[in-house]
Amino acid sequence: MIHVLIVGGTRGLGRATARLMASRPGHRVSILGRTKPSADSGLEKCAYFLADLLDNLSSVQAIEQAVERNGPLNYVVFSQRYRGEGDDWVGEIQVSLTATRLMIEAAAPRFASNVDKGIVLVSSAYGDFVGDGQPLSYHVAKAGMNHMAKFYAMTLGATRIRVNVVTPFTFLKEESKSYYLTNEALQVAMRDMVPLGRQGTAEESAQVIAFLCSPEASFVSGQNWRVDGGLSVIWPETIGRRFRNL
Repeated sequence: MIHVLIVGGTRGLGRATARLMASRPGHRVSILGRTKPSADSGLEKCAYFLADLLDNLSSVQAIEQAVERNGPLNYVVFSQRYRGEGDDWVGEIQVSLTATRLMIEAAAPRFASNVDKGIVLVSSAYGDFVGDGQPLSYHVAKAGMNHMAKFYAMTLGATRIRVNVVTPFTFLKEESKSYYLTNEALQVAMRDMVPLGRQGTAEESAQVIAFLCSPEASFVSGQNWRVDGGLSVIWPETIGRRFRNL
């Protein structure tokens, strides 16, 4: 059996990844989250473990419980983000960086031996670029996750644990799909900006994560995989000229 642990697997990309991995023969999926999945979430094949990432002990204990139930780890995916109230700087740094570090170091000795094994961190375009809509804390936390992946790719390499990042562009997910699909002006903008002429979906990013969580990616480590339809390779001036028809 292949044991996949997904942190933040009850919403958005984390949920899409959990569904995809659970559909694969021989895969057991453990989800760590602050709230239980809803009855219609499509996650009935997954085991759920309560973990409040603001509580360091809770995070580590949840990993121990998942391993006790579903066996040694093969792959771990970090898809969480801070959604609390109060000081967003303290919360975001704790949830995205401190909790991730503690869980990686708690998980590392709990991986199976003599098999392919890997860790995937879900980042954001805000880890490399600055944009509206997210606070400084989110930008800094995602940039930190990108560098954290490089650090652990080097330090965990001797244990044959691969560590990579997936950076999606703004994608269609269940929670926000209707907003994007009913906004014609936004859809036109996406077609003009993105070389592939459309938005991606959560499922398409999940497919990239699933690839990195497989023996097919056995010699891939320390890399940041952009799932953006080619947007990040375009010089901003080119996009500006397109919109002004210059």
